[in-house]
Amino acid sequence: MTPKHLFSAPRVLAASITSALPSLTIACAVVLAAPGCGDSSGFGGGGDGGVASDDLGDDDPGQVEAGQLTAGEWRDLDHWEFWNGLFTLGSWANMETYWSFYTAQRYAVIVTDDNVPIVDAVVTLRDAEQQVVWKARTDNHGRAELFAGLFDQAVAEGLSLTASSGDAEVTIDDPAVYSGDPVVIELDEAVTPPPVLDLMFMVDTTGSMGDELVYLQSELADVISTVEANAADSVEVRLSVNFYRDVGDAYLVRPFPFTTDIDAALTQLESQDAEGGGDYPEAVETALQNAVVRHAWSESARARLLFFVLDAPPDQGEGVASQLHTATALAAAQGVRVIPIGASGIDKSTEFLLRFIDIATGGTYVFLTDDSGIGNDHLEPTIGEYQVEYLNNLLVRLIGAAIE
Repeated sequence: MTPKHLFSAPRVLAASITSALPSLTIACAVVLAAPGCGDSSGFGGGGDGGVASDDLGDDDPGQVEAGQLTAGEWRDLDHWEFWNGLFTLGSWANMETYWSFYTAQRYAVIVTDDNVPIVDAVVTLRDAEQQVVWKARTDNHGRAELFAGLFDQAVAEGLSLTASSGDAEVTIDDPAVYSGDPVVIELDEAVTPPPVLDLMFMVDTTGSMGDELVYLQSELADVISTVEANAADSVEVRLSVNFYRDVGDAYLVRPFPFTTDIDAALTQLESQDAEGGGDYPEAVETALQNAVVRHAWSESARARLLFFVLDAPPDQGEGVASQLHTATALAAAQGVRVIPIGASGIDKSTEFLLRFIDIATGGTYVFLTDDSGIGNDHLEPTIGEYQVEYLNNLLVRLIGAAIE
């Protein structure tokens, strides 16, 4: 069993309040008394304008102390009525058509064996012609999320859900669209996956990330080291750190394969800098495809997590939406849970895109906040109440929750 202290409750820096439905106002943070939090100086200086890349001087990840960036987390799958209200009340309905993501036809599933959650079971949603509509894998709580009409709103007839693990397989006909209670499927003699954690980071390293990249490198390095130290006795940690920019830059994607050599991966992380980009959109779709398709994710694992760190949307060229859709569907089918981390510069449309992707893959949405005083302004997401935490603690908590 993984050491319990890996999953200890995070230190909460702030509470957040927001008006409830139907007004759907954007959440605002109320900073509580905490060391280094709550005044304009923040955790080492942003002031009103944050920290510009030119102000970093000779700082590098080895010189910047972890535990400074602050963040929040919001899992729309756990606040489904709120999420649906964003669209049914018309406030943000344009976001569905803008990105061609339609989440209304959600089928939430829990797979168990004698009431024990089955991890990494394959769950498939099929139509009346037995064509695959959506495929996903269960997490460590036996949960899987499946969707019909996710990219086109089409309503399929005669749907069925099939859960399988090893030689065990059960099919449920005519499942109900999620309205509060998941479909429970009981499997006998399920297979236990190996104790493996696939952990990937895909990080935007264009010039606009210059206000926070050095800090992010230190935070992520601390997360990786903490997970390795606390979880290595219970799971094999396979790590992949990757970086992307945009067309015309020194590189489009700089990928590194999964490795168990944590020190080598940390060196790869620490050696990156922020350059290029130019315009606002970046090669988000290419980065996501590379992360999902061009890496050897474990065929069977306890958890597969993709942390996607970015501050800008994808280009709006022809075929971009299709690439995003394809990569999202493949991630879900492989059991890769995408956890976006929105940095300074994220706009509202990008926020919704990231939340669509994390919903479709069973992930959650993480966003940096202004409470640290580091970096440029951070967008307040359109969510309910949330807690502000140190980013490194938050990510360790999420990873721990995925493998406990």
